[in-house]
Amino acid sequence: EGGAVMVNDQTLADRIRLLRSHGITRNPDNFQIKSNVNGWCYEQQLLGFNYRMTEFQAALGESQLRRLDGFIQAKERRANIYNDALRDLPLALPVITLEPRSAWHLYVVRVPDSPRYGGRSEIYNKMRTRNIGVNVHYTPIHLQPYYRSLGFSEGMFPEAERHGVEALSLPLYPELSSDMQEFVVATLREIFQ
Repeated sequence: EGGAVMVNDQTLADRIRLLRSHGITRNPDNFQIKSNVNGWCYEQQLLGFNYRMTEFQAALGESQLRRLDGFIQAKERRANIYNDALRDLPLALPVITLEPRSAWHLYVVRVPDSPRYGGRSEIYNKMRTRNIGVNVHYTPIHLQPYYRSLGFSEGMFPEAERHGVEALSLPLYPELSSDMQEFVVATLREIFQ
């Protein structure tokens, strides 16, 4: 899906570059077989991936980086609004800290697993019925089929499992209007009454 990595370790940076391009290097200084000196030579030194961004993706990413601080500030304001408006509801709210500063990728609340409120599934369905784009982030990874096949099982990470049952992500994006955010809050208040 594109992306960027920033590191302060040259060895790690070199490994990431190698991994992003099928594990292939074209730099003769890095060749393991020193007789590969022709201009067309390359070496696949490990099993890598095809994670090279297109120039279009890079240009888009660069333009978005210039707006990043504004995006984060807008989401931070909305996270503060949620925290103030929802503090008296029976939800576990995210903690807002000054350092390290969150980019507010998600605003995840934890819904009590209680028959009184119907649990997360019922709240999720009621919100979705009102066209509020809530979601669940994330199902505990150790309960996914791949990791179960490696021997992981229920009960190994109880806090992750509890989070997996209670987590509900509320809409949070820079363009979220005050009216929409008020609607989200009012709907949650109605559900918890």
